[in-house]
Amino acid sequence: MTDCIPQLVFSFYRHQPIRADFSGGQITSDAGLLPLRAFDQRHHLTSDLAQRLRDSRQDDRVRHGSLALLRQRIYQIVAGYEDANDADRLRHDPLLQVVADQPLGLALGSQPTLSRWENAPCGRDIVRFHDALLDSFIQVCGEQVRERGEILLDIDSTDDPTHGHQQLSFFNGAYGQHMYHPMLVFERHTGCLLAARLRPGNASSHARILPMLLRLMERLLSTFPGVKIKLRGDAGFAVPLLYEFCEYFGIQYAIGIPANCVFQRRAEPRQQRLKRRYRRTQLPWATRRGGMTL
Repeated sequence: MTDCIPQLVFSFYRHQPIRADFSGGQITSDAGLLPLRAFDQRHHLTSDLAQRLRDSRQDDRVRHGSLALLRQRIYQIVAGYEDANDADRLRHDPLLQVVADQPLGLALGSQPTLSRWENAPCGRDIVRFHDALLDSFIQVCGEQVRERGEILLDIDSTDDPTHGHQQLSFFNGAYGQHMYHPMLVFERHTGCLLAARLRPGNASSHARILPMLLRLMERLLSTFPGVKIKLRGDAGFAVPLLYEFCEYFGIQYAIGIPANCVFQRRAEPRQQRLKRRYRRTQLPWATRRGGMTL
């Protein structure tokens, strides 16, 4: 019995016939990962991360090393395949085998293998992973930071919807869904992720932000003396403890204020003046003698 290969014929191009079929052999649509793998190799990013992971598996039973599994998982996510189930198909993709330094034709880790590996790290491993994020930022962007003379920390929480009975998945009234509520800290100028924390879905926006920032500040202040550190966040972080933290470390901060009727009433005249100025100048700001008015 002969297998039939599907073919599609298009008639909109009159100059010559066009036919599409699926007989191209072993091909990939994710070749854009190759420049990222070259950047990774240049700065030893995944190799440094893998060295911080404890591998408690028995050596005689290991078919896929931690470095190969780490690269497989990271590059799958980068390519848009967030679900570990995608590994059952993509483990045979030649491009992913190349970026994971796996010999062509030798399958990568399966979904059960990745799931066991992802759930193996302990709390100490996660702390070391956080330190690795900061190490990578200092290594790759340190000179750029010193030239600019400024670090701008963006703190924010985000929603990670859940669709089953995952541990610590709770309903969040602000988002109207069952979810996790991760906390993220980015450096705005470079776009580098400096810290991340997975939290229960019902955690408040500012929960556990001070321990994250404290660990960051100790390292940033010692590595970049004389560099200004600024912080900004939305109204979810408008808590006195964070103000006191910033003032203690000399951090300039801009944090949103929760809306209320008194604030809105008092701000209304200024908002109207700014709207009229914008209609007149088409600029979000106007220069005055002695400085700039926002």
